[in-house]
Amino acid sequence: MPELPEAEVISRFFASKAVGRHVEGVTVYRRDLRVRIADDFESAVVGRKIESVCRISRYLVFVLSRGERVMFHLGMSGRMAHVRPYVREKHDHVALLLDGGFHVVFNDPRRFGAVLLVNFQAYENIASRIGPDPLSAEFNAEYLMRPSKACVKSVLMNNAIVAGIGNIYASEILFRAGVLPMRAMSSISYAECEGIVRETKATLQLAINTGGSTIRDYKIPTGAAGGFQQHFMVYQRAGQPCNVCGARILSERRGGRSTFFCALCQR
Repeated sequence: MPELPEAEVISRFFASKAVGRHVEGVTVYRRDLRVRIADDFESAVVGRKIESVCRISRYLVFVLSRGERVMFHLGMSGRMAHVRPYVREKHDHVALLLDGGFHVVFNDPRRFGAVLLVNFQAYENIASRIGPDPLSAEFNAEYLMRPSKACVKSVLMNNAIVAGIGNIYASEILFRAGVLPMRAMSSISYAECEGIVRETKATLQLAINTGGSTIRDYKIPTGAAGGFQQHFMVYQRAGQPCNVCGARILSERRGGRSTFFCALCQR
């Protein structure tokens, strides 16, 4: 599933390629995604100028010239493409034709993603339910530390507490911070919170700089694969030797997800 780094890579790409362009055409091939695409999507978007592109949590946001926002969520298997000429591929659901001839394409085999058309107030309502961005100064040790019985990994993955972190990066962050993922948040010291915050920012930044993690579906909009999967220390490495201590990486099934860790490097 694409997480914050993948959304940030895509956001930066389209900020450099789409801002200032006008939407000359829209084709919606399927509306029945996780959230049904609005019936007036085409008429509301055609002719609008893309004023800016940004990211909030895992959403890619196109801000249009009359204040509307198109919010793309990649779900489990979504990806965005930037192509010229455009030839429709299987699982393409939305294609925006920009002046200059390039298409912005939303593709999602499993259809757990979403393409939302919202006004400013609706956007603010969505944003109000999302925690601080982990790359921001607001995400710090004071904020993270809390007397919760929830395990530290689930806290990092709670979008209402911290924006955009999923199973991949929670596993990698906690390994780098030396903290076992199943520990209760209430057992985490202030110093450990500082380490988790530090490694969160460093790990996410490295993932962004390497283009995100391509495991199956995710690609950079040019079609190239990301490279952070080459830096995995624990994720999907169960049974393999730890790159630090040589012990076997372990895996436990928790909450419907596999949790990866090293019992020697993490305490």
